[in-house]
Amino acid sequence: MIDNRETNLDNEEITTDITVNSKVKFNAGKVAELLRKLEKILGVSLSIRSTTGEVVCKTDYCYGPCSYIRGTDIGCKRCRKVYSNIGKKMLMRKVPYACFCYCGFLIFAVPLNFRGEMIGLLVGSQIIPVSSDFSVSDFCDKYKRGLKALGLNNNKDFLESFKKVKTLDNNKQRLKFLYYLEEVSKHFESMALDEKTWNAFLREIKASIPEFGNF
Repeated sequence: MIDNRETNLDNEEITTDITVNSKVKFNAGKVAELLRKLEKILGVSLSIRSTTGEVVCKTDYCYGPCSYIRGTDIGCKRCRKVYSNIGKKMLMRKVPYACFCYCGFLIFAVPLNFRGEMIGLLVGSQIIPVSSDFSVSDFCDKYKRGLKALGLNNNKDFLESFKKVKTLDNNKQRLKFLYYLEEVSKHFESMALDEKTWNAFLREIKASIPEFGNF
């Protein structure tokens, strides 16, 4: 693969022709399989992160625009800073949390607890805070300065990847998704570490939330 590079105003070298998927080996095994199943229901990229924001398990199910952003050196550094800050806030608050990243995507995080202690975060990311009539060109116009610095403003594959991204329009949808994540986190320990099966989880969560997965 040809490694085309360009330099920004701070003389930082950035990579523009690959996604993070060519750099990172994503997790296999039981926990990753649970994330994949949940991602298919919710339509959102999920990850488990440490309290410092570092990835513990990630499948990159959607392979959307964030993969391209994290595929650049600058984008990767900025994303790590965002998740590090989320981890710090979660450690202090220990309650579900939502924010915007520097590129305008929504990030939702809930604490993962083990034996009463917070051991990490369950994160839903790469979500666009607009309605279903979302326009990629409008989004790119709004964040064109940042995308230009990453070398992605005219990348056709990057623009095409937006088709895979979940949109949550109003506060009701966002609160519902955060509630879903919080409920999943309560079951995750028993699924990942004990003997609760996926089918048992689905029966239990749909008994309490019949519309689980719908926004």
